[in-house]
Amino acid sequence: MKITRWNNIAWLLWLNASVMVAQTAPNWTRQIPQNFPPERTGHAMAYDSTHGQVVMFGGGIGPEFLNDTWVWDGSNWAQKSPQTSPSPRFYPAMAYDAAHGQVVLFGGTGPRTGGASYGPALNDTWVWDGSNWTQKSPQSSPRVRDSTALVYDVVHGQIVLFGGFGGVDFNSGLSQELNDTWIWDGSNWTEKSPQTSPPVRDGHAMAFDSAHGQVVLFAGENVILPLSDTWVWDGENWTQKSPLSTPPARSNHAMTYDAALGQVVLFGGYDAQQANFFGDTWLWDGSNWVQQSPQISPLRRSQHAMAYDAAHENAVLFSGGGPDTPLDDTWTFEAGAPAPMAPSIGSVVSASSYGGFPAVAPESFVEIYGSNLALDTRGWTKADFTGNQAPTSLDGVEVSIAGQKAFVNYIVANPGQVNVQLPSNIPTGTQQITVTNKNGSSAPFNVTVNATEPGLLAPASFKIGGKQYVVAFHSDNVTYVLPAGAIAGLPSRPAKPGETIVMYGNGFGPVTPSIPAGELAAGNSQLAASLEILFGKTSAKLAYYGLSPGLVGVYQFNVVVPAIPNNDLVPLTFKLGGMAGVQTLYTAVKQ
Repeated sequence: MKITRWNNIAWLLWLNASVMVAQTAPNWTRQIPQNFPPERTGHAMAYDSTHGQVVMFGGGIGPEFLNDTWVWDGSNWAQKSPQTSPSPRFYPAMAYDAAHGQVVLFGGTGPRTGGASYGPALNDTWVWDGSNWTQKSPQSSPRVRDSTALVYDVVHGQIVLFGGFGGVDFNSGLSQELNDTWIWDGSNWTEKSPQTSPPVRDGHAMAFDSAHGQVVLFAGENVILPLSDTWVWDGENWTQKSPLSTPPARSNHAMTYDAALGQVVLFGGYDAQQANFFGDTWLWDGSNWVQQSPQISPLRRSQHAMAYDAAHENAVLFSGGGPDTPLDDTWTFEAGAPAPMAPSIGSVVSASSYGGFPAVAPESFVEIYGSNLALDTRGWTKADFTGNQAPTSLDGVEVSIAGQKAFVNYIVANPGQVNVQLPSNIPTGTQQITVTNKNGSSAPFNVTVNATEPGLLAPASFKIGGKQYVVAFHSDNVTYVLPAGAIAGLPSRPAKPGETIVMYGNGFGPVTPSIPAGELAAGNSQLAASLEILFGKTSAKLAYYGLSPGLVGVYQFNVVVPAIPNNDLVPLTFKLGGMAGVQTLYTAVKQ
């Protein structure tokens, strides 16, 4: 009988192939855009999700107040030319209102006039639509202030404002820090009345912690007393947190939630009591602050601004003021490439389409499941062979059992899977198997090796009406032995008594003449052990039972169908060396 063609059984070798990411420490990167805004302090930034860019507004350079609008596209800054703009100001606050698809700006301090010590504090509300600013006219508004903080509460679909600097009481000369909480619903401001609130402050920072569904507020100052407290807002009330570690007290720092890291990022700030600028980076994980040790960091500074660029998965920082040098720099903070992780084996079974037994055998195909086993997905090809010898490494993936290399047939990156043919002379009993790739080696995994672990090809796709059929081909190498039309798209008909059909097996043991594992079978061979295949209780004649010529490690059985009654559900069993196989299989026979 003609040997079954490769294109009909290539999938037999790939068996039952199925088709968490740790990160390296995050780091700062100095960006060198072709265009960039002038240096400044006291500006505001927010990420405009609708247009996929970071928006920056205002601030100032020394005594000069600015009202320019810039956008960052991930590699360059571009100045916008809106028809209308908010007036020049220091210390406004901005946040993106996802519910209404626009950036919201509130308050700040305008330029000084005459001999005034301070410029007028503002309480106007503006929205940015990607090309123009529009002033809103809410029925109620928070009082005038600067150095406040805005953040969008994703859970409640509204912008939250807290505290700020309400100016100086000209009668007493005392500063008027605030601790009121307001929400913006797209058209109006509403003051909240929480049972507890953080103390009065300005120069604080807020971010929405998406991982924990709450607004996080950190630090600020009360007059010139720097604070170091952490609070969270749940939509109705403020709760003070008690982290095990916390950044030193400061104000005029910047915070943003980094979705790629799943944590809030804090950078810099200023301690007015100690006249100390900070250049440290901290992450908030929902319960604790953890200081980072990036290889590179921006210079220490305060009154800078940060926003998370979701399109490019990094936090963007621009400018600010510090003691070291004038600042007009742009930095991004992001997680590194996935950290290399060594392979880890979770289970090992004999080829699942051939029974999927928990024990294995020399020269059998096995499937290894786990994580980080391979970096790509493919099966071996002719180009991977050296002459008639199968590869022991596929794209750097190697498997060892009992100190010997297996032949790597198929690798799957995600979920992790490696299919191999085991070497010929591995000992029986409990043996250790490992997977190695360029990221390291797995811990040894114990597997039971028997002298044989036979199974006939019978994948789950051939289970019909709850009955598992064996895979068998008619002499045309195309038509399957099944009840007619049993599986949609597959040509099939029952076998006739006297017809020779072809089945395939795995784990049936050595053959004569000897053909070692990993070698293409060049000619005919015969199992060293006796083999009997039965249709019901009737033994069938075997025209051939050995390795399939032209393939590696696949057994081929050319079986003459015995004379039995018509039946679409004929029990099919086998005995190898007098020992019965454990599969419960069926086939179809019809005159």
